[in-house]
Amino acid sequence: MILSIQIKSLILSFLYGIFYNFSFNIFYHLLFTRYSILNILTNLVFNIVIFGLYFYLLYIINNGIIHIYFFLALFLGFLVYSNKSVKLRVKWKKIRF
Repeated sequence: MILSIQIKSLILSFLYGIFYNFSFNIFYHLLFTRYSILNILTNLVFNIVIFGLYFYLLYIINNGIIHIYFFLALFLGFLVYSNKSVKLRVKWKKIRF
């Protein structure tokens, strides 16, 4: 695979990890309810749609070639957004009166 395509794929994976965590935080209350069957179904549909879109974007960029470091970049983006959102929440709670 050409280096420019690999870099584009890594950037996409990193940004998609941020997007995944952001969308999960937004839809958190919709994904978790009192009913366990509904929890399983909504989480399943949510993850199928999110990762289906991820694989489609990878297919557009590099013809669907998947490497382990794309998943590592995805996980790194997820962790970066998670750490930043926790720090922002702590700062926001300190500012509130």
